[in-house]
Amino acid sequence: MSSIHGVQQILRAAGLESHRARQYSVHDETVIVVDIAGDAQRMWRSVRARIEGHYPVLVNPSFLVTDPVFHHAAAPGELIAQAADFDVEDFLTRQPGSQMPGSRGRDPEILGTGDEGYNLDCYDVASFGEPEALVIVPRPEPWAAFAYLDGYAALMGQNSAVSTAVARRWHDRYGAIPVVIGLATGFEVSRPPTDLADAERLAAEHVGVAGLTAGTSVRAYARALTQLDHWTLYNRP
Repeated sequence: MSSIHGVQQILRAAGLESHRARQYSVHDETVIVVDIAGDAQRMWRSVRARIEGHYPVLVNPSFLVTDPVFHHAAAPGELIAQAADFDVEDFLTRQPGSQMPGSRGRDPEILGTGDEGYNLDCYDVASFGEPEALVIVPRPEPWAAFAYLDGYAALMGQNSAVSTAVARRWHDRYGAIPVVIGLATGFEVSRPPTDLADAERLAAEHVGVAGLTAGTSVRAYARALTQLDHWTLYNRP
């Protein structure tokens, strides 16, 4: 557990010294949970620009980090180590109902033709409600946030190594970084896919992780992904 002095230094560097903040232990590592004040997205951007060595992420609901019942069974360091060698593609391809290329469970109706249509305005994590807190985790890699807390109602939670590994894969390939983790999980994306085959594989990955994400056929969603600089992954529990 970090010292009170160390936490205060982090809050000061983040410009959050006047905010209400609490410490929580996740397998003996300290995360800092800060109450939202004002515009949550603006708060997140400000903190992200100001601190090094740590990563801020918004959460909704906050009990994903404040209640130990929702913590991963494995320690963050263990999950991060597993993520380096985890074969995301193989794991998702072997899941029941997988739409990944090479899967035996591919369904032509779910895959679609790509002409089914989509609404770009539907893929906004803000529609799932205001974040309840800002969490600062003690590692700088954006994808490592998933080693401390996991998206609610997603396949990822069935295997705690998956969330960290898939987030690392998307960060490396598309510059995807988590902004909100929770009931729905939102990413900002600096390098959206430009090749349609790549976008279709990515769409199948999204649906494999959180089945209600696409809101249309997999191939139509793939076309949306080539135009989006943000993603929202969602599934019901």
